[in-house]
Amino acid sequence: MHAFRAGVAHATRRISWSTPVPQTLFPSCMTRGLRVTLVVAPLFMNVVGCDSDRNALVPIQDSGGSIVLPGDIPTDVQEYHYAFNLGTREAHSKLNLNVAPPGGDCVTLHAPTGISDLRWNGAAPVDAEQDGGSLRICGPSLYAGQIILEGRFLVPEQTYDFTPVGFTRTQARDNTVFSYLLGWVEQCDRFGLCDDSPASQARFVLDVTHARGELTLCPGQRTQVSQTHTRCELLQTPAPTYSAFAIASNPGWNRTEWLNVDGTKLIFFETQSGRLARSLSKPEMTDFLRWAKNLLGPLPYGQELRIAGAPTHWLGMEHPANIILRDTLPDLPNREYANMTRHVLMHEIIHQWAGNRITMAHATDFSWKEGIAEYLTYVYELSKWPADAAKTRAHWDRLARTAMYYPGTSDNPVPFLTFAGETYGTGSMIFFVQLEDLLPGGQETIVRAITDFLSGPPRARSVAELQGALEQASGEDLGDYFQAWVYGTGDADWPTFQTDAVRANGELSLTVTQSALQPGKLYPAKVVIRLKGDTQELDVPIDFGLHPTTGTITVSVPFEEDVKSIGVDPENRVVSWNANASLSPLEAPPQHWIF
Repeated sequence: MHAFRAGVAHATRRISWSTPVPQTLFPSCMTRGLRVTLVVAPLFMNVVGCDSDRNALVPIQDSGGSIVLPGDIPTDVQEYHYAFNLGTREAHSKLNLNVAPPGGDCVTLHAPTGISDLRWNGAAPVDAEQDGGSLRICGPSLYAGQIILEGRFLVPEQTYDFTPVGFTRTQARDNTVFSYLLGWVEQCDRFGLCDDSPASQARFVLDVTHARGELTLCPGQRTQVSQTHTRCELLQTPAPTYSAFAIASNPGWNRTEWLNVDGTKLIFFETQSGRLARSLSKPEMTDFLRWAKNLLGPLPYGQELRIAGAPTHWLGMEHPANIILRDTLPDLPNREYANMTRHVLMHEIIHQWAGNRITMAHATDFSWKEGIAEYLTYVYELSKWPADAAKTRAHWDRLARTAMYYPGTSDNPVPFLTFAGETYGTGSMIFFVQLEDLLPGGQETIVRAITDFLSGPPRARSVAELQGALEQASGEDLGDYFQAWVYGTGDADWPTFQTDAVRANGELSLTVTQSALQPGKLYPAKVVIRLKGDTQELDVPIDFGLHPTTGTITVSVPFEEDVKSIGVDPENRVVSWNANASLSPLEAPPQHWIF
């Protein structure tokens, strides 16, 4: 035992408080007329509780002789070992938790009702109490070290909260059945004991029992232990629970090693009539993978990236080393994106770094996760297919202008799916596209900020930290910008730009005034106004700057013809209420895809 703790253990004694104690310190003790107890040691004196109280902080020696104050141990899950039987839906969860000094004797986890056969370091717990979606488990006190918690659960075949999250069996192509255990943000407790905090990252071992010879996929390094047993291990780079709790299976899948890019293998799993791989270009995906790895580093979960086609509602999902794509992507109209299959796959590949390796600190950080995946995909599209990138940007603009929430909302969006579907537009436009025209270096500066944001050890990061990365890369103060565009409560409010062109003494003056629903609010923005005459067309940039002091700007314009029309933001680069070519005033909101 550590010398300091040994000294405390031998010198500690209990005494009674001999002077009046403020009731606010121990209200439960004072109101019951009980005696407050102190722990006195050579190096400290600490109030620890009161007699005759089950929850009092009375010191206890753990098995190693260390002094432990009973109470809750902060949840720090280091590893999940999850065993699941695809046929019976029986699950066994085994969690390895780290205990830091001063330890304690209880742990609270998220859990579904119906957990059975609980174990605390191999033995029955001293106590277990279910409170809504939380389960408080208590056992022998521990000062420091590890606790192994276990439990069994029969996973229901159902989905939750207007999403495909849960366990499902779905009729798939070629008369096959697709089985899918799908987690998501704050949803891993649908399947057993779990810390469903978005910031939680851990290592995983998934053992799946399935029908003989059935192809089964799960995150991480995949091993076919036997014809009825598949194991997947994420033991190097930790992953978040929102994406790592996943098992997918289809007896009709065929494995095709489709592409090898400098040692990185893209392996497709599709049924005989699947069209995902056939709809993609190998040279295009080779170039994209090289670009992404050059920008962000090696793939964080190994050199094998498995891509499976399935009858999913969402367009895609970024499980570590495993990507599930909707098998009808090649059949969807290219309405939102010029090439749906290519765009979604590139987006999901970026998520291996942005979302998995670096994950969300809070649920509403979903906006930076999707914003980065979309924006980097767009940056690559712009370098290869400018018209495709313009279509992507127009879709984002339509998503953002019809959004209900700010991308850094302080609200608790219900259902969360509503907020999530908007972030592909708000995150991409507000965090990045608009700033291209306001920051020195434009796109190059923003890409550098993103790579810095995604660098360093695996961890959770927030919208506020993304702001810091953008400020560091640009040297600019973005406080006013983020306060106006990003943070807020209630319905999102965007600016409207009113324009007026007046010719006097042979000179054309263009006046642009921005307004908002919130009186006096000014939006940092640089918006383009397009003037059209009979034969002449001119784009006029109006720069309100990062720290606007006025909502009205007037400029002289060298435009000789009579102005026939005035367009606001014709290239979809600023979120506003103004109607433009991508959205008429009465048009319905765009499709909100999740991927």
